[in-house]
Amino acid sequence: MSWMKWIWGAAVLVNLAIFIWFLVGATSNFQRSLDLVGMPIMLLCGIPSLMINMISIVVLIRKWNSSLSISTMIYGVIFILILMFCTPAFINALEHTVKPEQVESDPFSRTSDQKYAYNLEIINMSQRNNQVNLIVKEVSNQAVKKTIPLDLDAKEIAAITTSLGSDWQWTVLEPTEEPEIYKLTTTEKLGIHKVYRIDAVEGLSQEMK
Repeated sequence: MSWMKWIWGAAVLVNLAIFIWFLVGATSNFQRSLDLVGMPIMLLCGIPSLMINMISIVVLIRKWNSSLSISTMIYGVIFILILMFCTPAFINALEHTVKPEQVESDPFSRTSDQKYAYNLEIINMSQRNNQVNLIVKEVSNQAVKKTIPLDLDAKEIAAITTSLGSDWQWTVLEPTEEPEIYKLTTTEKLGIHKVYRIDAVEGLSQEMK
């Protein structure tokens, strides 16, 4: 029955598309591992449906130009029902695993020469695509803002500490003898010791060994 092949093929294509969508979304484009919601769905639905899809593709390719036997049709109906069951599970899991960009930061502080306000911004700390930026604003003109990337893998940070109020910081930015060149030093609250040379005008950073 040709209609059986079309329904079976459609179920395979829809399930595969949503499975890939789930896998990419739940891992943030493969930048993090599956969480406690996504992992059970992968084990209970993802792997079985992937195996069923592979078997279905082989069967449909071989049988597309010939009629399906009764036993093959029975297997096809079972496979379609399983795929139809797994597909909503992928969608539901994705809705609970996809997270917006996570940004953590410390309060703004000022350099000792009162020229700049600054703070540290950590984006997606637990993911492979994490980014650590120094945010620098001119005190005289807060609209002038620079985002300076630091050569720092956030996963190297053992543990970050936060406090109430605004009298704590993850870094200290100090002026040097060179005009507009500053020294950035991480504090114990960041859980890692790093020192950087910061060009506040060009928006560049360089780690100092």
